[in-house]
Amino acid sequence: MKTTNVNGIELAYDDQGDGEPVLFVHGAIWADFLRPLAAQPAFSECRRIRHHRRGYGMTGGPAGGFDVQAADVVALMDHLDVNRAHVVGHSEGAMIALVLAASHPDRVRSLALLEPMPASSWLVASEYADLLGTLGPAFEAMVGHHQAGDVPGAFDALFEPTGLDWRAAAKAAGPDVVDQGIRDAATFVEGEASALVGWSYGPEQATVVDCPVLSWSTAPENAITPATRAFLRELFPGCEETVLQGGDHFSVTTDPAAVAEPIAAFVSRHSAAART
Repeated sequence: MKTTNVNGIELAYDDQGDGEPVLFVHGAIWADFLRPLAAQPAFSECRRIRHHRRGYGMTGGPAGGFDVQAADVVALMDHLDVNRAHVVGHSEGAMIALVLAASHPDRVRSLALLEPMPASSWLVASEYADLLGTLGPAFEAMVGHHQAGDVPGAFDALFEPTGLDWRAAAKAAGPDVVDQGIRDAATFVEGEASALVGWSYGPEQATVVDCPVLSWSTAPENAITPATRAFLRELFPGCEETVLQGGDHFSVTTDPAAVAEPIAAFVSRHSAAART
């Protein structure tokens, strides 16, 4: 990967191919989790840009809030002379993508959101409020294991309640990605987890977003998936939706071809060329 200085940190990035710029924003814990997705043939006619978020992989830290990380993306785009990009965000990366689209709407051509966690403020007022009773203890257990020096146990505590196999997913992302997550665990547990649980995003921010939006999700569902779909549908009533049957939150590494196809088709439909 190459590096550049942005906003006081050394930021690592990968820039491959030509065509419509597609910028991938990874979620928590694993900096290279979207590497298999970005490498799919479905995106072969696109310029594919990935970066390691602050505090992850080869990028310096410390961790920053979503506003800071959105600013990092804009600075990277400026460095690469990219005026507007299709933004693909997964999990926490999708939450950062939402903030980016609201704070810099002129820089986002389209927005593909892969199962962001709904805002806590929205959950409290929704029919899915009981999710907070599941998420809270899971995060607390994760922190407890991490403080005890048991990083794998921390990941187990976070993902087992929703039936996700983080070890298989990290291995599928590359031979170095399991260790990458172990090294970078503190960035998430100590620097980002509380903001993740407590973030607020609603109609005031969503009304600023003026680009096409895709809501990507999976079925069969864990407890969070239907809430995520409802959250995005309420924010963006005209959003497109696609559901990967038989997939899960980690299909971005374990079945990247199936994930890539509808997202690449969405990008193609909303490319600069298609709009002219």
